[in-house]
Amino acid sequence: MEHMYSILFIIVLACLAVGILFGLIRAIVGPTRADRILGINMIGSLSTASIAVLAVLLKEAWLLDVCLVYCLISFLAVVVLTKIHISVKNEKEENHD
Repeated sequence: MEHMYSILFIIVLACLAVGILFGLIRAIVGPTRADRILGINMIGSLSTASIAVLAVLLKEAWLLDVCLVYCLISFLAVVVLTKIHISVKNEKEENHD
């Protein structure tokens, strides 16, 4: 029974890896800055989920601590990028007037 769960966890990790790849494509190609920020947020969220699944698969509790720290860093990065995006947009609107 435990072997079946291991296979299921590996399938979930593979699906998360595909999602991270799509997020990377969106972050690179994204036609707008907002699309790039969403791609980066998606990469951070799916990476956090991957670390959590890996922690359960390997039965290593310390990986959950790494997961929480990575989640906080990812959140702060998206907040900073959003703040920069808003300030650049406001600056363009002021110069346009």
